[in-house]
Amino acid sequence: MLHSLTGTAPHFVLETCAYVIGARVYWRAASSHSPIPRDDRLVLLAGAILGALVGSKLLHIAEHLTALLRSDDVALWLAGKSLVGGLLGGTLGVEIAKRATGWNRSTGDAWVPALAIAIIVGRFGCQLSGFWDLTYGTPTGLPWAWDYGDGIGRHPTALYEMILVAVLWAGLSRWTTAPSGSRFAGFLFGYCAIRFVLEWFKPPFGAAGPETLDVSQYAGLTAIQWASLAGMLYFLASLRWRSARPQLHEG
Repeated sequence: MLHSLTGTAPHFVLETCAYVIGARVYWRAASSHSPIPRDDRLVLLAGAILGALVGSKLLHIAEHLTALLRSDDVALWLAGKSLVGGLLGGTLGVEIAKRATGWNRSTGDAWVPALAIAIIVGRFGCQLSGFWDLTYGTPTGLPWAWDYGDGIGRHPTALYEMILVAVLWAGLSRWTTAPSGSRFAGFLFGYCAIRFVLEWFKPPFGAAGPETLDVSQYAGLTAIQWASLAGMLYFLASLRWRSARPQLHEG
């Protein structure tokens, strides 16, 4: 059985690395393979960051709304974030920034390697953080079960996510005939699908850990699953639109 480190240090260090590396990879990809002017790239990056901050916070609140409403601790409302919410919010933020700059061509493909690398690095920090990170899986007897600190083997859901994202990225990298923007739409569709499935391997769909993970459910699904479904529908529609109009490069 594999064991986890505990505490905030692994998460903080690797999450910081994920942001720095992801931003650097995007900047290089956007400047090398895209005609986006430098000033516009700054506006788009700012839109992505602001949208991601808002989206990640709102979805985290929705995910734990029941517990937050029961608590008098204002700090709990300010803590925590959701990666799915960040990606969807970041996408919306970029679209708003594009309209502000008058940029009408696709800018998403440059984000794919940046997002993939950032997710993999960041989730490694989640996997090493023990129960503190609240991303642990439900108990399992599988040989690769991970002990998060209580002697019980659980699904290493962050590790699953790292592997699946790497496979998704590798597959999209081989899609050499993809219309502009399709790799980005394909990546986000695939990631939303990954998260929808992986949420079944986490509480509340099984025994929780020693720290309470009070996740709200809406019609039998979590807020992250509903957001993932919405993202899948949106990016599937985007893929179909781009495939039907490969000569266009808007949005």
